[in-house]
Amino acid sequence: MSIPVLMVAAIDLGTTFSGYAFSMKAEFENNPLQINANQAWKPGNPSIKCPTCILFDENKNVLSFGYDAEDDYMNIVLDKTQNEYYFFKNFKMNLYKIEVLTNDSMIEDVAGKPLLAKKVIVGSLKSLKDNLLENLKSRGLLGRLIQENEIRWVLTIPSIWTEPAKKFMRTCAVKAGLGHNPIIALEPEAASIFCQCVPFSATPSLHLKFMIVDIGGGTTDIVIQEKLKDGRLKDLCKPCGDECGGTNVDKEFMKVVSQILGNDVMLEFKRDYPLDYLDIRRNLELLKHADPEKRIRMSVPLAAFDKICSAHYKKNFIDTLKQSKLKDTVTHVTGDKVQLSKELFLSLFSSTTSKIVHLIKENLKNPKCKDLSMLLLVGGFSESVVVQNTIKKAFHDKTVIIIPDSSTAVLRGAVMYGHNPNIIASRIVKHSYGISSSQRFDPSKHQERRADTVDGVKRCRDTFHSLISANTPVVVGEKRSHTFHTIQPFQDIATFRLFSSPHENPVYIDDKDCRHFADFKIDIQNPSKDRIDIDVNFQFGLTELAVTAKQKGTENKSNISIKYK
Repeated sequence: MSIPVLMVAAIDLGTTFSGYAFSMKAEFENNPLQINANQAWKPGNPSIKCPTCILFDENKNVLSFGYDAEDDYMNIVLDKTQNEYYFFKNFKMNLYKIEVLTNDSMIEDVAGKPLLAKKVIVGSLKSLKDNLLENLKSRGLLGRLIQENEIRWVLTIPSIWTEPAKKFMRTCAVKAGLGHNPIIALEPEAASIFCQCVPFSATPSLHLKFMIVDIGGGTTDIVIQEKLKDGRLKDLCKPCGDECGGTNVDKEFMKVVSQILGNDVMLEFKRDYPLDYLDIRRNLELLKHADPEKRIRMSVPLAAFDKICSAHYKKNFIDTLKQSKLKDTVTHVTGDKVQLSKELFLSLFSSTTSKIVHLIKENLKNPKCKDLSMLLLVGGFSESVVVQNTIKKAFHDKTVIIIPDSSTAVLRGAVMYGHNPNIIASRIVKHSYGISSSQRFDPSKHQERRADTVDGVKRCRDTFHSLISANTPVVVGEKRSHTFHTIQPFQDIATFRLFSSPHENPVYIDDKDCRHFADFKIDIQNPSKDRIDIDVNFQFGLTELAVTAKQKGTENKSNISIKYK
């Protein structure tokens, strides 16, 4: 007997900020927008998200997460015992850069000390989950109206993440206690679901094509959809994205500071004044939302800058600034305040906003986007005035909508998706998937050097036998099947390799951009001296690749394991 789902809870582990949201099933049925969240991460700061940072002790046990982790680390630095701890901040993009995430993958903390990535992610997800459960207890919900096993958990993932990364995050979610089978929600899709319910005049109507541009701290993700007659959503193009989020502006600003202090002095500042460095990073979050038409001012750690400039240049920071190449674009105003020129401020954004605009333009070139008229901006970095103005100017012929509460659109949409996973009708497959085969030789398309003769038949080895092609529309739940068979008597394990390519019609498994994607291992039930056929079903239309297997002639599913390459 299945356990009823009485609540959906979603966790968004973001590059810069993280949070959770939840709603009861009855609440959702009455009003889908009645979604709850923690608004007390920090006294005096009513935000439903907290900084993505986590602190471990020397034994690699979690001490704190979010604002608490920042505050605890500050005290540790004041005590000069930071070498005994691990402090991770804005670590999500480090995962994106690892080609194949595994249980053994390592990431470095702010001081360069390595720790298992799995430990960092599990600790972060568990911290968010535990806070949520405490929230439910304080509301008198958990243990009275619902039990923990009646919660359906949803975890948000960028759409551009690879299958190994999705599998890694699912493994971490289960380890963190987010149920046995948490739902994976693609971030721009979740944002789109939220947008369908937001009460404003430009909510997408039936058959209207629209683009969701999810501009976050680390990445910009894009999904292009059409709203169907039954209210469900249909993908028109494969989701895509790039590493062009708000943290890139942080990096550009730090380059400015390095030009003033000098690269070596900047490295020393980051190492010896970690609290002040952390303050700069916090202040940058406010700076990124500044209006370029107004005065652009920012607080800097003047005392720390004075000390380090005096030690290296025998003068204070203000004098160092006045003699730098940036003296006309960064000026001291009063106290610890400096003012940036409009030109310099905009230059911090230029490379990132150019990438975002390019990404949107490339998607609009798709013939399916010919009559697309609406761009909906979501994500924390979409709240930047500079980002908004740049996109509106570049796409003046489109209706550009800034979604209310855009920084929480993904999180709230993920809750809605958990209540109604069937709202996505179809998706577009990002890659071609296939297996290696020896096809009958065709001189019009096959290379002679790959020819072999097998049982008197000329064949071509290493051909790409396609299971599905890139850019194919797939109804959610649709299956593609292939039959494998044993090749030896009493064989108890069957194996096969899966290959992928971003191109629609790869010919060989070693074509350019074609890669060995994964190895599959299938347990054979009741091995026999006779050949055993195994039906393998692939579902390419879900948020993750799903593969099941069973021996022909039986209804028993075979155990199947996947090792991504």
